[in-house]
Amino acid sequence: MKNNLSRSMVIAVLALIVCAASGCGSAAGDTVSENTAGKVQAQTEEKKEPEETAAPEETKTPEETTDPEAAEDPENNEVSGEADSEAEENEPDEEASEGSDPVQDLLDSYMNDPQKKDLEYVMYDVNADGIEEIIFTDKGRIKEIYGMRNNKPNLTIDCPESLDMTLYPKGMLRAQSNEKSDYGTKDMWMQYFPKWGDFLSVFEELDKEYYTFSAYNLSDEEIRQINDSIADINDYPVWLHEWSDKISKKDFERLVPKDSPVKLPESSSLSDREAIEVIPEYLEYVGAPDGYANLRTGPGTEYDIVCRIPNDDSMEVYRKNATSADGKTWLKVTYYTEADNEDGYDWLTGWIAESQLE
Repeated sequence: MKNNLSRSMVIAVLALIVCAASGCGSAAGDTVSENTAGKVQAQTEEKKEPEETAAPEETKTPEETTDPEAAEDPENNEVSGEADSEAEENEPDEEASEGSDPVQDLLDSYMNDPQKKDLEYVMYDVNADGIEEIIFTDKGRIKEIYGMRNNKPNLTIDCPESLDMTLYPKGMLRAQSNEKSDYGTKDMWMQYFPKWGDFLSVFEELDKEYYTFSAYNLSDEEIRQINDSIADINDYPVWLHEWSDKISKKDFERLVPKDSPVKLPESSSLSDREAIEVIPEYLEYVGAPDGYANLRTGPGTEYDIVCRIPNDDSMEVYRKNATSADGKTWLKVTYYTEADNEDGYDWLTGWIAESQLE
């Protein structure tokens, strides 16, 4: 009996060994499949957003794997998944960057805003550096001014009803209290700083006392502090808005500009901007007594010269003009000229006195 039992046990063990070797039991195969599915599961979870967390790994069975090829070759699935993910991430960026114009986007947003769509606007180079700022007006009154910071519009002035804003040459802006004012401020002067695309207060008359602000006559170290603050928190250090020194009335009157106010070009409605800003309407030819005309960065002789245009050369003229302080009419134009660049030419945009044209 013992011998028969021992023989039976040996036969059973041998059968189990043979069966395991031939794969008749699916336990080993299931273990491999579950491990493979687990890897695919982990790779998929890595590519999902946190709120899309998949079911726990142990609940996945081989039959529930959605992609059999992925289970067979998880490495290929990872590469494919990464490629798909990169493609999805890149597509919106390409759409956003293609043809995007921050200035036009801002004007579009104003045109679609019921509270702002009736404002008019004008592009004007307030400090004659060749870069135009955006000035919104309400019935001829300056309402908002956007400077340019990192090639994007930056709101620098939002004028309340109690103040009247007047622009002066060289980037100076004057804010004066009117009859609606509750402020003690009588007269404040601001300077445009193109590096930051912003107007900062420099002088103020307050209750018949006179002050300079910290933004007046900045040192190199103060400029560095401002740059660091803007880079870190996109705002200015607190000290910049503080009074710097109390000065006499005589000093105040000596420091403020003596120039005549700037007469802004005719403002335009938001819905009419395409024809004014983008499409020149006609050609004009230079016919100046000196044999050439100066193309300038703004409408007036106080602005820098971009280039000289010889007689009989033509330029494309926009439907946009301005009157300088001396009463002369200036036209906004774009001029085609040879240039030392890859294309061999360039288009220069600026202002030219109407009296210098044929």
